Amino acid sequence: MSDLRRRALGGGKTPSKRASLSKSNSKSTSKAGSKANSTAASRHGTDDEGAYDSDGSVWSFGSLGDELRNLEDVPQTSSWQEELGDRIVRITDKDMRKKLATGGLEEALLAYNRLLQSKFTSSELQGKTSNIIDALSKSIKAGKTDKESTLACQALVLTLITDVDCTTFGEFSTPLQRLITDHDSLVVKTAAIHALGALAFFTDVSTEDIETIMDFFHEVVENDGHNIGAGDDGGTVAAAIEEWGLLLTTIDDAEDITDRSAEAFVDQLESTEIEVQVAAGEVIALMIEKAYREPNSEDEDSEDDHGIDDEDFHNRFVITPAEDTRQPIQKYTVYRNQPHLKQILTGLSKSSTKSVSKKNRRTQHATFANVLHTVNFPLHGPNYSRALDFEGREQGSRLEVKVGRKGIVKLNTWWKLIRWNALRRFLGGGILVHWQENPVIFESLPLIMDAAPTNHKKAGGRVDRMLTPFD
Repeated sequence: MSDLRRRALGGGKTPSKRASLSKSNSKSTSKAGSKANSTAASRHGTDDEGAYDSDGSVWSFGSLGDELRNLEDVPQTSSWQEELGDRIVRITDKDMRKKLATGGLEEALLAYNRLLQSKFTSSELQGKTSNIIDALSKSIKAGKTDKESTLACQALVLTLITDVDCTTFGEFSTPLQRLITDHDSLVVKTAAIHALGALAFFTDVSTEDIETIMDFFHEVVENDGHNIGAGDDGGTVAAAIEEWGLLLTTIDDAEDITDRSAEAFVDQLESTEIEVQVAAGEVIALMIEKAYREPNSEDEDSEDDHGIDDEDFHNRFVITPAEDTRQPIQKYTVYRNQPHLKQILTGLSKSSTKSVSKKNRRTQHATFANVLHTVNFPLHGPNYSRALDFEGREQGSRLEVKVGRKGIVKLNTWWKLIRWNALRRFLGGGILVHWQENPVIFESLPLIMDAAPTNHKKAGGRVDRMLTPFD
């Protein structure tokens, strides 16, 4: 069994190559970058109580996310439209690219990414995306530095989100897969994995092509990254799991892809890396959610063997069984060895391993308690409560996400949570702007935003949350 799959309930935690690389790179970052690094930035940009705030940086590429955030604090002497136009010229003009030092092109990409995250720039990019895509293609295929290639991958995703017709799946799918397979940098591999997932998600692509990319990600997960030169690197494997899950949300009939992939994700529950464990757990919950459906009138008298035993259903699913309560219908089996899966999830939800930090342990317990609940109750979403409200109904899934200072949205299914996490990776603190102004983003996650309660952080009116950030 590889290092990545050693049981987290056993010995000490082995730091990943990516973590070591990030630590090494941090020594050479600027003074401003070091200051930013002193503040622990979570994957979800959460507060101390575990809320998902929309004020973080995009993706987690060592110091790059901090540099991107620091650019927001630099005083601007011109309008953001003029700044964006200047950065586009620096990125796309051949003569300008030759004159720019390596750091100059990287700075232009950083500023371009920041502006596309924080603003919906569709009008400003009109008529320019073809040249932008050509320039980004050069940086992705033959970037002079790892940082240039990483930022170009991010810029590709942000350009695609802004103008979904700017490129095609076929134009970048092969170059990105080559980058993932052949590049020496783990950071670049991770960036390319996220870019490939976004490319397949946002472009007009067939189900067959999506499943091909999912199989590619599955091989990375199954081989613990060894097949792409990232052996036992937690960050790379976690990225592949996350993007596989994102693409699964687009598949209507997921039986075949689930059947050939589920075992690899269950195996990753035994990883020593918390980010790998959490990503695998969320994907397993998503697979189970997709394998069941609500019963309808045609199922009323059905004795389908795929259903859950009526007596068992009433004993486990409801506190006070109602006369019209019926069992969910199982469409297919996700993982055949259910006792084994439940044993692992139970252990993770109660683990007290001292080598895991208190914050990560809290994340682990909360995540896997929720995943285990979904395994037992397939139609119950994240953070589900069976407590009864004043009308005698179960409170249901209570995962609420704080969006800026204006409101909250409810993520009552796993597919919504998976997509929300993906959009946060791509857009960082600009998710609210894009969700309100960018039809591509809203259509990918059409939620209703409620006004945030004034006592949002007070104990008496606390919003329930499922996950806390991990380091």
